[in-house]
Amino acid sequence: MSIRYNIARMARILIVEDDGDLQQLLSLAFTREGYETHYAFNGQEGYDKVLLLQPDVLVLDLMLPVLNGVEVLKRVTANTLTRDIPIVVMTAHGDKEELLERSIKAQSVREYLRKPFQIGTLLSLVRRLLAHYPRRPSPALEIAKGAVRLNKRLRTLWIDEVQVATLSRTKARLLELLLEAKGPVRREALLRGVWGKQGSASALEKTVQRLREDLGEHAFRLQTARDGYELVG
Repeated sequence: MSIRYNIARMARILIVEDDGDLQQLLSLAFTREGYETHYAFNGQEGYDKVLLLQPDVLVLDLMLPVLNGVEVLKRVTANTLTRDIPIVVMTAHGDKEELLERSIKAQSVREYLRKPFQIGTLLSLVRRLLAHYPRRPSPALEIAKGAVRLNKRLRTLWIDEVQVATLSRTKARLLELLLEAKGPVRREALLRGVWGKQGSASALEKTVQRLREDLGEHAFRLQTARDGYELVG
């Protein structure tokens, strides 16, 4: 079944924290509060999920592997698609002069917590942020079928929550049509939907082949039907 992801839903929280025990504790606390809770264990994964999920609040540790928290902050606040996301920074840094705190808040961080802290304190901060900085509704950005997901704005292809490719406009449009369909899509419909009057059978076949290459080990999901193609989630 094809699913459109919309902003009209429970508040979405993304926690980026590499400490597995703390991550589990925070995720459980937010889930119990009724939030849609997501997590990442390094900075690069966290930034990718910010782009994909468009969370209502980002809870971010500073000391992260792969990409540190300060760099994640810079990327999130520099991106016009994500700069309005309220951010709570967590850090174990000692900072008597509070220079780090002032520097971090200059990056549009709304709240700053020093570890260790009470879980209830963090939950209260997030509730306040959700009340004071509601994100404006926007059109559905992602479409998915089963394990396969496409971010239409960024043209990123995700399978089982792992980003596997960034698609060209043509391949992204083809995949979108296949994801929207409940079953096979006729070749004629794909040609009209992707190329308009300029399409050809050879162009469609080449694009399907390249999309299968992007799918990699999941290429079997893009199946040839009697008179078209079908994406099996």
